[in-house]
Amino acid sequence: MPTGDYRIDRDDLLARVDLPHLLDALTTGHGHGRHRTWNCPDPEHPDVHPSVTVHTAARGVERWKCWSGDHGGTAIDAVVAARRLPVGDAIRWLNDNYAQLEPVDRKPPAPGRPIGEPAPEVIEYVERCAKLLWTGSGRQVREWLNARGYSDEILALNKVGADPGRRYLPRPKGFPGGWPAAVYPALDRHGSITYFQARYLDPPDGRGKYDNPSRRWAANPHLGWVRPIGGGIGGPLVVCEGIADALAVAERGSTSVGVLGTELVHRRVAAELAEDADDGVVVCFDADGAGQRGAHRLLEELCDSGVRRARNLVPPDGLDATSWLLNDSTALAGQAGANLRLRVQAGPSRSALGFGIA
Repeated sequence: MPTGDYRIDRDDLLARVDLPHLLDALTTGHGHGRHRTWNCPDPEHPDVHPSVTVHTAARGVERWKCWSGDHGGTAIDAVVAARRLPVGDAIRWLNDNYAQLEPVDRKPPAPGRPIGEPAPEVIEYVERCAKLLWTGSGRQVREWLNARGYSDEILALNKVGADPGRRYLPRPKGFPGGWPAAVYPALDRHGSITYFQARYLDPPDGRGKYDNPSRRWAANPHLGWVRPIGGGIGGPLVVCEGIADALAVAERGSTSVGVLGTELVHRRVAAELAEDADDGVVVCFDADGAGQRGAHRLLEELCDSGVRRARNLVPPDGLDATSWLLNDSTALAGQAGANLRLRVQAGPSRSALGFGIA
């Protein structure tokens, strides 16, 4: 165990730890999902029949209770009972060793999960990252996102999260590698989690900025719908290259969706978008070659799908939609057409940027 005088935030630690995962490492578990129970983690309690359950108490803190021996408490209390440690030592042990505990023996899902049917572990990971964004462990990611123009409101509304790294957040094999990252969930029209992408803040050498779960955990749905602030203010559907750009548009109140890779533009994607194209479609992909090839391909597919009002909007000077709106919050509305109404954020705005429409 590392030694030295260092302060650990108790609330932040409890937010990081998944209590069922900890109990699986400290004692024996039985059953699955919501009905899973455990033997008491206290080795001096001969808990013949598993009687420990887990629930979420006030302020979102997970707690356990042994119904046959009246033991219970938080993850810290579980370590106190199992390791026979004073509270302070238990806090340090949990902080330093939690992510290195023996992983849960879970059989991975069968290869090739259907689109829209992620494994439960995917949903658990996204929800835990969304919770971590508002803790001390997620502060670096939250500040990084705020600096890119995303308000706390839009982040919470779309379940954006923070992965503080493998040391603090265990994950199964086939999940992102474990460097600090912003986690962008892909939601369906109803707000359910179908997939996610992790955007590393500082990717190591040889790794790209983005990472995804492997296909055995979730299939790429190709589209990620974004909830706009205020429930939407009408106008055409704005289709962006990626969830990050779609969030920037939704920040201003417009309905938007992110395509998860321009190479994934095909007829099924266009047909799904056409269902929400009553007020037209504005395609706003990156201004580089790959982005514009994908934009033109999507416009052709939209036309074949019966969409008659679709425009291609090219960000200026090689910018993406996020950078463009960060520089000028009204630029997209001014160039995409009078019926695209974006909520103008308070504060100074730079002068309008040049643009190109293909």
